[in-house]
Amino acid sequence: MFPFFKKKFLYFPGCFTTTVLPEIVANYEKILDSLQIPYIMLDDLGCCGAIAFTNGYKQDFEELRGKNIEIIKDKRIKQLVTNSGNCMQTFALYYGFSVQHITQVLVAYTNKFPVKFEEEISIYDSPSLPVYEEPREILDALGFDVIELEKNKDQSLLCGCEGGMIQNTPELAKKMARSVFDMCTTKKLVVIDPLAYYHLRNNAPSRLEVIELSEVLL
Repeated sequence: MFPFFKKKFLYFPGCFTTTVLPEIVANYEKILDSLQIPYIMLDDLGCCGAIAFTNGYKQDFEELRGKNIEIIKDKRIKQLVTNSGNCMQTFALYYGFSVQHITQVLVAYTNKFPVKFEEEISIYDSPSLPVYEEPREILDALGFDVIELEKNKDQSLLCGCEGGMIQNTPELAKKMARSVFDMCTTKKLVVIDPLAYYHLRNNAPSRLEVIELSEVLL
């Protein structure tokens, strides 16, 4: 492993990915390692506070934010990378840190991705994660033919995972997911935000396989 000061960035998966989708965290670690991209991870860094903030728990958010800023500055971290839309927006808007989505890092290595797929695939753009071109470039490098949903990029539909709908209005959340599925004419739908992936995967019809981007990169 590289000495600490030579690490390129902090990879922060986010608490939802870490606790609910640990296999996705492991996937991205394998991908970064295989591409020899230097990074670090910090076990003592807490939740970014996105859920606390959006649900009105401002004091709790400020406590989380203060502790995290102290840790990040103590480690002299200049760049954060995450696979979570909520974390990306929170760090950028409320922490003032330089933060990228992990696809914005991986897209620079597409020349190292083997062409191993020759099939159609669609991509769901989470409204909480306005990163559009990089995941498409990655899928193209892997050999996929991307078939766009009718509503895509900044016109994408909410899928029902937003704002606590899964917990508070589950039937409405499922109905919104079905609206996304109805637009998909391919057999595979790739998602790059963990919460959207979790929700869509859990409600997908049998005709459709919902995939997180890391799953096609390995």
